[in-house]
Amino acid sequence: MTFMLQKLRNSNFVAIVLAARGTLLICCLLLFCYLLFSTLTNTFLIPTNDLLGDVASILKGELWRVITSTVYFSEWTPLIKTVLIVLALCPFIEWKIGSPALVMSFFASSWIGILLFCFGLGGVIRSTVGINTYVYAFYGGTLSVYALFPLAVLAFLIKKPAFSLLAKCVLVGGLLLYFAVGFWPNSDTPEPAVIVQISQLCGVLSGLFCALIVVALRNWKKVSFFSAKPSN
Repeated sequence: MTFMLQKLRNSNFVAIVLAARGTLLICCLLLFCYLLFSTLTNTFLIPTNDLLGDVASILKGELWRVITSTVYFSEWTPLIKTVLIVLALCPFIEWKIGSPALVMSFFASSWIGILLFCFGLGGVIRSTVGINTYVYAFYGGTLSVYALFPLAVLAFLIKKPAFSLLAKCVLVGGLLLYFAVGFWPNSDTPEPAVIVQISQLCGVLSGLFCALIVVALRNWKKVSFFSAKPSN
C-alpha cells in the first residue's frame, strides 16, 4: 500500500491534466459551435445542409463547408462522444507536443482529411453513391477523432517529458475508449460502408501527416512553438 501511494505521489498524471489548456480550449470551441449552429438552424432557420460536408458542393467551390462541417453537430450524442475521446487522449498528446500544436493539429487534420476525402477520393465516392448524395460521414469533428490515433502514437514515441506509470495506464485506457467509442458501429448512419471506411482512412492519414509535421518542426531547433512541456 505504501509503495502504491508513493507511486501515485511520483506520478505526473495530475500535472498532465492541469496543463491541458489546449484540450480544454478544443472542448469549449466544440460546445460553443454546437450552441451557435443550433441557434442558427433552429431560430434563424438556416438549412442544415448548408453546413454539412457535401462532396458535390465542395467540389463546386463551396469551401466554407470544410470549416463548418468540422464543428457542426446535429445533436448531443456525437458531441459527447467526441468530447469524451478528446478528454481521454488529448491531454497526453498535449503534454508531449504542446498546446498550440495540439489545437492546430486537431482542426487542421479535419480540414486536410475533408479535402482529401473530396478532391482526392471524390471520383470513387461519386461513382459509388452518386454526385447528388449528401455525405455525412465527416461532420462533427469525425476526422479529427480518427486523426488522434497517430498523434497518440507519437506521444508514446516522444521520450521527454516522460509519462509516469499511471499516466501510461490512463493513456492506454483512453486508447481503448477511442476504439470503443470512435469506431463503434452506428446502425443509424445513412452512408454506405465504403464511405465510412474512406472517411476513417482520410482521418488517420491526415493525423499521420500532422504528426510528421510536428516531428519535423520539433527537430528544427530554432522553432520553439512545438516544444514539449518542461518537465518538473
